[in-house]
Amino acid sequence: MIHIGSFSKTIDPRLRLGFIVTPAAMAARFAEVSACLAPPPGPAAQLAIAAFMRDGHYLRHLRRAKRLYQAQRDGLLDLLHARGLETLPAALAVLVRTPPGASDLTIARELFAFGISPAPLSVWFADPERAQSGLMLSVATEPRAQIARACDRLQEAIARHTPR
Repeated sequence: MIHIGSFSKTIDPRLRLGFIVTPAAMAARFAEVSACLAPPPGPAAQLAIAAFMRDGHYLRHLRRAKRLYQAQRDGLLDLLHARGLETLPAALAVLVRTPPGASDLTIARELFAFGISPAPLSVWFADPERAQSGLMLSVATEPRAQIARACDRLQEAIARHTPR
C-alpha cells in the first residue's frame, strides 16, 4: 500500500512539504521520481518537521485541531438544523441534503458569488440517473456570526431552487 500526503492542511501550506509512505522495496524508485518532479524543500523545514513529529508535538497538534474542528462541525450542524435543513455529519464536514428536483450545481454556483463554496455531491456519481443531490460543507474557521449568515444564504438558495 502507498500513502501520499502533505502537511498543507495540518500545519501550513507555505511549507510545501509532502510525504510518501511506501514499501521499502519501492522507496528508491519513488525518491528518484520525486527528485525529477520538483526541487525538495530546504533541509531546515524538513528537519524541523521531523523533530516536531519525533518529539510528539505533531500528534498533540492533530488531536487539538481535531477537537476544535469537531466543535466547529457540531456548531455548524446546530445552525443548519435550526434552519430546518437535512444534514449528516461527514468526518470533519457536513453533508446537506437538497430536496428532490433541486440542483446542487445551481445552488453551489449561486453561493459561490457570496464566497461560500460547497461541493456539489451529484458530480461524484458515475451514473447521472442514480446521482443524488447534496452539498458538502467544509468545517469553516469563520466567526460564528459569519457562519450563521452563510447558513441563511444556503437556506435561501435551496428554497429558491426547490421545485414547488
